[in-house]
Amino acid sequence: MWASKTVFITSISLIILLISSTHLAGAEPPFSVSPDEFTVLKAPPMGEPYTISQVLVVWNRDNVERLVFVTSETPPENAVRPGYEPIPNENWVVPLPSSILIPENSYAEVQISLNIPRWENLTSKKWEVWIPVERQPLPGEVGILRPTVRIKIETTEELPPLSELPLQLYIVVAIVAGAVAGALGLWVWLKRRPRKRRSKSRVLR
Repeated sequence: MWASKTVFITSISLIILLISSTHLAGAEPPFSVSPDEFTVLKAPPMGEPYTISQVLVVWNRDNVERLVFVTSETPPENAVRPGYEPIPNENWVVPLPSSILIPENSYAEVQISLNIPRWENLTSKKWEVWIPVERQPLPGEVGILRPTVRIKIETTEELPPLSELPLQLYIVVAIVAGAVAGALGLWVWLKRRPRKRRSKSRVLR
């Protein structure tokens, strides 16, 4: 009889352990970011910053507000996805904002800005960049949570036409061209302006 009771108690303990493990496995982590990986297709080397449509959602499920830092980094060459190479310059990818104070049991959105130079040799490229999202530890906490998002970037086959460039760039070009034209016109006018002849003084003897 005691053997039957022992088997029964052991079975109940195993069932409770399995239920607890299943519950914990399905629980949301206290700090996370999504999506953990995505691809930016047909990214144009514009030479000007622009914001992509995909945003990062950073969750803080703690009961206290947490400070989070978001950066970009070039991954190791042996760690990128097949068919991609590390981005030449991580500064071409800028998370905005770079630091966030997230309230308790809440989330914040991070936008991604691309600023790829307008260079012919940057077309038809496939890069990977990493976006680490690091949570500042509280006093007494051991370890740092730092989930990292993989962003794969595929640039356009050709440079975008000038008509697709931002309006601000046209304004800058127009101002510079106007200043140069004005300076050139002033120089030509000064060159062609007739000079006054100096009158010679007579000496009376």
